[in-house]
Amino acid sequence: MSKLLNISEATTIAIHSLALIAYEDRQLNANEISRITAFSKNHLSKVLQTLVKQGYLSSVRGPRGGFTLSVDASKLTLLEIFEVFEGKIKNNFCFGHYENCPFENCIFGDIIDDVTVQFKEAFGNRTIADVRMKKAHAK
Repeated sequence: MSKLLNISEATTIAIHSLALIAYEDRQLNANEISRITAFSKNHLSKVLQTLVKQGYLSSVRGPRGGFTLSVDASKLTLLEIFEVFEGKIKNNFCFGHYENCPFENCIFGDIIDDVTVQFKEAFGNRTIADVRMKKAHAK
């Protein structure tokens, strides 16, 4: 089965980890995050380090170390994190990448641009603070 939207595992790990750290409101280490989310610790660690380098997380090394948010979760949008890992989203995207496209107008019409605008709006309006945890993980 095909998906209309493909979000990389790195982006998924980043958003889940940021939401979990924001929700817990305390330092969480990679082992805890991996256990809770079931993501590979190795891949998770790479993503967390990218988030540290980009200024979204602070980290403390050592046995009592972990990660905390460096930004306000209510101002950090899913779109911002998506673009860190996937790249900036462009409108007027052409699937064929044809400089000399033989067609006068895009075969897909405005559908691709419309979906892109809707995606950017939906992810741009949802913040890490908006993500809710299941009751099983409630504080």
